[in-house]
Amino acid sequence: MYDKEKIENFHIRMEEIIEKFDKKQAFELITTELKDCEDKYLTEFMAPLNFLNYEPVLDWIEENAKRNKNITQDWGHLSASSNFSWKRAEKWLEMGRPLSLIALDATMFCTTRGERLNQSLLMRELNPKLTDNPKLDKIANGLKNYLKKDSVPRTKNVIDKIINDIFEIG
Repeated sequence: MYDKEKIENFHIRMEEIIEKFDKKQAFELITTELKDCEDKYLTEFMAPLNFLNYEPVLDWIEENAKRNKNITQDWGHLSASSNFSWKRAEKWLEMGRPLSLIALDATMFCTTRGERLNQSLLMRELNPKLTDNPKLDKIANGLKNYLKKDSVPRTKNVIDKIINDIFEIG
């Protein structure tokens, strides 16, 4: 079972760090604490990194995603809020799971157009975009190629959503 009080206390301490330090220092302090957290708490404990909007978080994700057995959209959310690029997405798609699942979710968050009703308030405010501003057909073709390797329903659904959003289908 999760200890919700433990998670809440961690978040309070990390909010204080984010308020007191610059991005680089806050990132270093938070990730130092994340090294020692139990893997079962990693997804919940990494949430404060969303508020840094700091690209080195993406390297941290690469190094730590394998610690988690169940990759939720929280990982894609964190990636999208950390200056995600299509170049990084292509790299992660090539590396396979779990990073490919994170890349798909991050790309979805970065390509959603219009209302973001199912996204967090932070994601609506950030309105993230792929930082390297790739051509839409490059994204679509890359995703279609990935679908040949991994065509489970989760992958197919996210890719369909991305392609529909970027070409404003439906």
